[in-house]
Amino acid sequence: MKAITIADWLIAHNDAVMKYNSADELTNLKIQKLLYYAQGCSLASLGKALFEEDIVAWKHGPVVENVYHKYHHYGRSGITDIPEYPALDPEIELLLINTYNTFAKYSAWELANLTHKEDPWKYTMPNETMSLTVIKNYFMIHYSDINQNNDMTDNVRYLYEIAQYKENWDDEDGLPFDSQFIREVIDLISTMSSQPDIGPTGRGSIDFEYGSLRQGQKYLGLEIFEKDRSVHLFFKDKAGRTTEEIIEMEDVNGRIQQF
Repeated sequence: MKAITIADWLIAHNDAVMKYNSADELTNLKIQKLLYYAQGCSLASLGKALFEEDIVAWKHGPVVENVYHKYHHYGRSGITDIPEYPALDPEIELLLINTYNTFAKYSAWELANLTHKEDPWKYTMPNETMSLTVIKNYFMIHYSDINQNNDMTDNVRYLYEIAQYKENWDDEDGLPFDSQFIREVIDLISTMSSQPDIGPTGRGSIDFEYGSLRQGQKYLGLEIFEKDRSVHLFFKDKAGRTTEEIIEMEDVNGRIQQF
C-alpha cells in the first residue's frame, strides 16, 4: 500500500474518535509519527511492511516525505481535510486501531521525543532512510504486544462478521446491516475503555450489554438502531430501579463511564 492510504485512514479514524470520545485534530507532525509506529507494529506483528515508501530520519523524528509534503501547508495546525475511510483488510484495520489507541493519546511533540530515544532514529544518520530491519527488530523487542487479541479486537472481528449477514440471517426475517452503519459502530467500539458484550438483532440494531439482569446486580443495555442511529438505553441499579431513555451515539461513552 501507499503511505498516503494509511494516513487517510488515520485522519478519518481520528475524526471519528473526536465524535465519539475525545481527541485533537491530527497535525502533519503527528501523522508522521503515527505512520512510523504503524509501520513498526506491522513489521513486528504481521511480518511485513505496511506501506512501500521509505521513512527518513529528520530532525524532529521519522518522516514519510511525500505525506509530509502533502500536508505541509497546514503547518502546525490540525488537518481539516477529512478523507473517506479507505478500504483495508480487516487485519490491517485492527493493527491500525491498536496502534492508534496506543500512541495517538500522546501529543505530536511527545511522540517526536519518544522516537528520539529509540534505536531506529538514534542509529540513522540525519536525512537518511531508516532501516526496516532495524525498525522490525526494535519493535519486536519493545512493542510486540500492541497487536495482540483483546476484548476490543474480538468485538471488531464480530462486527466484521455481522456486516456480511444477508437478509433473513436469523431465519426470522432478520434485516441485513449497511456497511456504513457497521463502520460507525466499529469506530464507537474502538474508543471504549470498557468493552460490552455485543450482538445483532433482527430488527436492524446492535445490542451492547454491561453487567447482569440478575437480582441485586447493575445492568446497562444499549440498543443502537441503524435506521436513525438512535440509541435506546435501559439501566437497572442494584435496588432494581430502572431507567429507560433514548440518547445519541455520541453520548454512549459518557453513559458507559457513569455506569
